[in-house]
Amino acid sequence: MYLQNGSLGEDVKSIQEILKALGYNIGRVDGDFGDRTENAVEAFQTEYNLYADGIVGPNTWSKLKSAYQVHIDEQSQPNDDEESSSELLGWKRVPADKYKNGYDRFFLRSDVAEAYLRVRKKVLDAGGVLTSSGARRDLEAHVSASRSATSFHYSGRALDLFVGSGMENTRYNPYIITADGDRYWRVYVRAEGGEEMELNALTYGSRKRAKKVRGKFLDLTKLFKEEGFERIKARRSFFSGGTWLGAEWWHFQYEKGLVKGSSTFGGELLKVYTQNQLEHTKPWRYRNRIFGVNWG
Repeated sequence: MYLQNGSLGEDVKSIQEILKALGYNIGRVDGDFGDRTENAVEAFQTEYNLYADGIVGPNTWSKLKSAYQVHIDEQSQPNDDEESSSELLGWKRVPADKYKNGYDRFFLRSDVAEAYLRVRKKVLDAGGVLTSSGARRDLEAHVSASRSATSFHYSGRALDLFVGSGMENTRYNPYIITADGDRYWRVYVRAEGGEEMELNALTYGSRKRAKKVRGKFLDLTKLFKEEGFERIKARRSFFSGGTWLGAEWWHFQYEKGLVKGSSTFGGELLKVYTQNQLEHTKPWRYRNRIFGVNWG
């Protein structure tokens, strides 16, 4: 397979569907290999240490398929292992509101799931939605500068709202994103039962110059924080022309119960996996990382 800018057809459509599922911004899935698809291919190739020429040849196609399979595995019910222990917290599938090609369910650690469901009830009761780009990360998932081997996603302590449900269209997106100092964001969800507000919304296309948006909203960042979820900073590169994936507004991680200077990454992994499952995986190499010191 060799497909590039200008190519047309079902194979191009398959590539676009995979890239979109993996979180790359390709626009419409239409079978037309245009500039946006080429840019997405180049971003994928860069992240997966391939020659970034924007052309889908055998190597890129093979890597796309394997990355997509890992992505699908992350959304599937975890298999029972013969060494599974009743002492493990386990995984719980929770619902989400499907938006565009986001998910309608995902998996979190059982106690984290309960906290998420409390946030979800408040949002739905007010008439809002909670979208999803996933949560649980497979132990064999690709690791890169933008996909850390010590991510909270591995331990079931993190979730991602659907990356296309905010920062794209301030008139229709369910979420409005505002700057909140030092590369942090505040996320607001549209909700008829919310408070009337005027917000200074930012988008992927306008990262520094805000647009005023009026409507009824709930402060989703505040709701998550009340249940133990914290936000993370955008990458510095996002503000200097870097890929839109550096925004990170969609990421919330559950930090309740973690003790700075004491809790370890490995200790959290062992709450949902056996050591046998963890051996020889990339995340397990960093098991001695300490929360608040060199992890988190």
